[in-house]
Amino acid sequence: MNNNLSTTDTGEPVLDSGLKLILKSGSVREKEFALLNRALSNENSLGNMNLFLKLIKDPELETIAFVCLGKLLAHAPVVSLPLVLPVLIKGLGSAKEAVRQASQAGLDSLIRPSGQREDGQAVVHLGVQLKPRQVQEYLESDSAEEIITALVYLYYKPHKDADLFEILDSQLDKNIEAVDCVVGAIVDTKLWAIIRKITDLSDLSLKTYARARHKGMKSKSSWVYRRFDSMRELAREHLKFMNESA
Repeated sequence: MNNNLSTTDTGEPVLDSGLKLILKSGSVREKEFALLNRALSNENSLGNMNLFLKLIKDPELETIAFVCLGKLLAHAPVVSLPLVLPVLIKGLGSAKEAVRQASQAGLDSLIRPSGQREDGQAVVHLGVQLKPRQVQEYLESDSAEEIITALVYLYYKPHKDADLFEILDSQLDKNIEAVDCVVGAIVDTKLWAIIRKITDLSDLSLKTYARARHKGMKSKSSWVYRRFDSMRELAREHLKFMNESA
């Protein structure tokens, strides 16, 4: 996987005259609106990332800068993990609830359902290249930044789900808040993909069931019922556990 930063992304926060004026003399609401627009822009994503990281140091704009960083991370083709991870991890410990929530959203945004194309190639440049030995060292670390770097890196590389799930389970045992966020985001994305596949198959499976029943092949139709009944039972057990834990 090629993780070299895009040559068209300078990394410099490019401010047009309008944004400069708003940041200098606009109201807080005007600043927030202008920054949100910038966060949703696909232009110079690394430059915008550096802009938000800079504005996070401004007490007046700290919260909106965290929010914008999370939104940018959800779609930016260039994500510099060494730049954003320390900030997001630190934000989890903020006294401001809004900053903590934004930091969680930012960590979630590192994991995207569309992060891997059908040919197995990543569509996100992470700004970091790890060797297999480094990945293992990071996973064995107690540093949230190193662990998350390794997990995100592995997620975007072609992998076997069973192997990744085993790694995720072992990382949860460390009980590190930021790591838990990223593990949850990966599991959520994997479940989403499974549900999407089930949805794609549902019409075909019901058609198969109806066809078998119509032709009197009860034994050939029963598998559809059993599979959906198994999914319902699994969902029921999970919901029961979550309700009891709430």
